[in-house]
Amino acid sequence: MEDYEAQEHEFLRKLAETDMSRSQMLKRSVAAAAGLTALSSPGIALAGRRLGEKAPPLKGSSVSMKEMVAEAKKEGKLNVIALPHDWANYGAIISAFKKKYGLSMDEQNPDGSSSQENEAVRSLKGDSRAPDVVDDGPAFAISGTAEGLFAKYFNRNFGTIPRSMKDTRGYWVGDYWGAVSIGYNAGIVKTPPKTFADLLKPDYKGKVALNGSPLTSGSAVAGVFAAALSNGGSLSNVGPGIDWFAKLKSVGNWVPVPANQQTVASGQTPIVIDWDYLNLAYGPEFPAAQWKTNIPSSGSRATRTRPGSRTWPSGR
Repeated sequence: MEDYEAQEHEFLRKLAETDMSRSQMLKRSVAAAAGLTALSSPGIALAGRRLGEKAPPLKGSSVSMKEMVAEAKKEGKLNVIALPHDWANYGAIISAFKKKYGLSMDEQNPDGSSSQENEAVRSLKGDSRAPDVVDDGPAFAISGTAEGLFAKYFNRNFGTIPRSMKDTRGYWVGDYWGAVSIGYNAGIVKTPPKTFADLLKPDYKGKVALNGSPLTSGSAVAGVFAAALSNGGSLSNVGPGIDWFAKLKSVGNWVPVPANQQTVASGQTPIVIDWDYLNLAYGPEFPAAQWKTNIPSSGSRATRTRPGSRTWPSGR
């Protein structure tokens, strides 16, 4: 993980050398934030401010759920950031949370990036609008922890989370994972791509896109690692993945437009390398696009776990 951000910069540098537009690559896609799969911890954090701003509860087991809900209702609302409703079923989760606990939410910058989430913690420290919780990509959870942006918190199930999916000191936990997949518009793409090698074929000229920039998007970074693993690389050697994307561009198959709902629906990005749960969701969401999803048969180990990082900002 120490080389994560350096690898992102190297990826952009290599693509720049092949004359790819950096401005295009740096644009954020509409679904560039990571996902939270349960919304009980934000309620705990919210109640914690009422229970004692200077020393919020360190462990979820130290406060009863009844007390947490009561204190949260006194506060009245939960501040969240970068939780798009079309990502990882957030829309339904947020609606269920508000209905169950009777709380409103201030949903800031729903299409924001992990870097923007951390910046909000910095710039709004001590402000009533500051995020109660953030859901970062791993690199930003780690760097944010090192910077002192987050407070320790051990949720009730902390002991059941694998060590590789959490900060053992309590600063963040992984909350879900996905597999890197290849989604495609069956109305435009007549021969379904099944591997990264397939994506280099002339059939897919001007058709292959990523979900955002590897500089700020965990989805895009995962795609680079997937390409690396399918081409002899590893999680500690992303070079082959960078080279593969440079080749994708050189053969004319790369689409320098960050994939999102609009580009999928319009056909602007007929093939998208992205998390399986996002590509799979496009099918029912945009039936006219005839969107289908394949898990690459080569480099399938590149479907590395991608923990979102539930953190409790410090100084709240």
